This record gives sequence, C-alpha cells and structure tokens, in this order.
Amino acid sequence: MSTPLPPPEEVRATFDRLLAREAEQAAVYLHGLGVASGYLAGAADARSIRWTSGSAYGPLECTVNLAKPEKDPRAIAAAAGATDAGGAGAEGGAGAGVGVPQCDLCWENEGFPGTPEHPAKPGLRIAAIELGGERWGLQFSPYAYFPEHCIALSAEHRPMKIDEAGFERLLDFVNLFPFYFVGSNADLPIVGGSILSHDHFQGGRHTFPLMNAPVERAVELPGLPEVRAGVVTWPASVLRLASRDRAALARAAARVLDAWRGFSFEPGGVRACSRGAGGAPVRHNTLNPIVRRVGPAYVMDLVLRNNRADGARPWGVFHPGEELHHIKKENIGLVEIMGLAVLPPRLARELPAVERELRAAVREGRSPRQLEARLLTCADTAPHAPWAADVLARRGADLAADRADGPRGGAEGGAPGPVVREEVARVFAAVLESTGVFKRDAVGRAGWDAFIGELGRPR
Repeated sequence: MSTPLPPPEEVRATFDRLLAREAEQAAVYLHGLGVASGYLAGAADARSIRWTSGSAYGPLECTVNLAKPEKDPRAIAAAAGATDAGGAGAEGGAGAGVGVPQCDLCWENEGFPGTPEHPAKPGLRIAAIELGGERWGLQFSPYAYFPEHCIALSAEHRPMKIDEAGFERLLDFVNLFPFYFVGSNADLPIVGGSILSHDHFQGGRHTFPLMNAPVERAVELPGLPEVRAGVVTWPASVLRLASRDRAALARAAARVLDAWRGFSFEPGGVRACSRGAGGAPVRHNTLNPIVRRVGPAYVMDLVLRNNRADGARPWGVFHPGEELHHIKKENIGLVEIMGLAVLPPRLARELPAVERELRAAVREGRSPRQLEARLLTCADTAPHAPWAADVLARRGADLAADRADGPRGGAEGGAPGPVVREEVARVFAAVLESTGVFKRDAVGRAGWDAFIGELGRPR
C-alpha cells in the first residue's frame, strides 16, 4: 500500500538539510519516498526478467523491462526535431507553478493532474541540485533498470547537448554524490536515448560491465601528463580517461570531443558531417560521457558515436542491422552501451514461445529448416525464425541437455533457459559491436591509429 507524500517544497527543504549534512542520507531519503509512495515499486518492474550471461567481452546483463514500451528510433528523432523547431527554452521547475509538461522529464510533471495524453505522476518528487552553476533536478526513475537509478534533469526544457559545460556538470554530480556513477546519452538521433528533447543525465549505484572492462592500449595525451588514457576492450569504441586532477580530466575530455567532432575515416565509414536539405551541414559525430569516482580519482569513459545513415543502412551505419531487430531495434543509449540490454516487453511473450518450439524441435527431431517454417506461421515467433533455426543448428545438443531451469524454461513471464539466455546475450554483443565506429579488426585498428594521431595534434 502506498504512503502519502509530503508536499514538493517540504521534500526539497528536507533534502537540502540532509544534503548539507551527508549526501548519501539525502539520496536515501528521496529514493525512500518514491518506494513508499509506490512510484518506484510498480508491479511491472517487479516482474521484469533479468539475467547475466558471458560473452567475449566479459559478462553482459540483460533485462526484459515490462514497465517501458518499445520506441521506434524514427519517432524519437521526430520528437527531438519538434523540440528543436519550437519547444526549447521553456522555463519550468519546482516553485514555478504547475504548467503543462512538454515531455516526461519536465519538472512540471511534479503535481501535474494529468490528461489522457500525459498521465499524472502523483508519486514523483524532484529535489533541487546545482550543476555547473545551473539549477537542475534529481529524481529516481520508475523504470529502475539498476539499483537507485536516478535522473538529473535541467530545469529548462532544452535539447540534449554534449559539450564542455556538460562535462563540468557531470563532474559536479560525482562530487555531490561520489557513490553514484553518472552519464549522458548522446545528443543526436539514432545514437541518442529515448528522450532527446530534454537535457538530462542518468546515474545510480551500479557497476556496469563496461566499468570492469580493461584498457588494452595506452594513449598519450600531449600536455596532459596528469591524465591516464587508453582504449578499452569493449565492443563499442571507448576511450577511458582517469585522473585525480578534475580540471585536467575536463580538459582531456574537451580535447577528445573537439577532435572527434571533426574526425572522418572513410575506410571505416566514419564521416564527421554530410549535407542535408538545402546543402546545410549535418553533424554526425558525438559521444557518451560516463563519469565515476574510484577512490580519489575521477574516471571518464568516452564512447565514440556516429549517427550517419545511408541507403544501404537506413537505420544507421553504426546502428544494429535489421537482422538484430527481433531482439533490439531501439536506439542504443547510455545504459545499453555500458553492457545492460534493456529489452522490449514483447520478449516476455515471444522468447518463451520460441523456446518451447526449440525444445519441441529437439524432442521431435525437426531440422532447422522445419523449425524455421513452423515459427514463420505465428506472429509471436516469426521475427525470430531465422535466429532460432541458427540456434538449433549450432546448439541442438546443448538444448537437449538443457534441464537447468526445469519447467520454467519456455514459461511465459519467466527467465529463458540457459541456452536461450546465452544466445540473447550473444545477439546483444552483436548489437554493441554494430555501434563501434572502430571495429575490432584491421580497419578498426587503423581507425584508432588515425584518431589517436589526431588527439596528439596541437589544437
């Protein structure tokens, strides 16, 4: 049963008092309010399906999140375009009176009575914090992809933007809350998250697979001896910066961003910009910055992103191809790029159906081709038919021996059996590889060489 919440201004006053004393107490207080109100403990989230499977890059995490609907990348881009056309710059936030929220992240959601198009969020409370000299808010996400999943959001409804000021705000955040990581989605369609129209960060108390990935190649940044830099062993293209000197780290991140924005590497398909309607330049290069504290040091992972699309790859040159969309077709945002697959709720229904057919195919001696034909006759299984046939061809013996999950394997609403879990994680690894601007091959290594050379140029 939910507990009534104190008024927003009372919550903010209590949070401020606690923050002045101990940041962790303030965060625990705000999170506890959301749990007590039921805002952070929805039934759909409680039923989310989670597992971890090994990969060539170490363990990857997967969740079928039942609380959030699947979004089409084209719809996300259209929403961002609407904001750019006329919605940016609206002031809102706590204490300004209840207006109409322009998006799900606007401060006006707090206390908004709701409409059929925009439901109320009665359990939402937003604390005020200062990042980069600006008024920002802190709230906790009802989707709870990971422990204490929080969102820092601008009081102003303005588009996402990756820049030097954003790096400073991220560093301010981990100074305030050193027990949380924080990161930003990219600021361009295709490679951005599900909301591009409102500047925000995501953070929380979780160690993602990317954070455990080692550095495989040291990189020297001339003029910045205080900063250690290196290429990370990861399917996406990641440069890791670490330093005890916050100012030096911020300068290093700005150098990487500046170099990356103008960098092209034709052998790998990387183009910094192209010509849009009327010949106007269209920028393609951006990045995901992810910041955490490790003892006295600051660590910033910079994931290089490019959102170019062409006729052969209309979803994006560095976006998962259509052969992977049966598992994941949405934008690959911050959470996914760190190694946590947030998979659409339809898979809670579709994967068990596919697994039942896989088990039946093994039991009854069907060939991969026969299995594929059978799966194509059902709407829930048809998108997965070629993939499932390949799984049967490669892992029929493993499926026959797969008894670890007993009756749960193939049961709707439960985690898949070991083989299907591993194969979904395998697809997710391929999804992450598709985002890499420098593939893990000879061409990709040459791309890294060229970009690292660019980082060494005087700017």
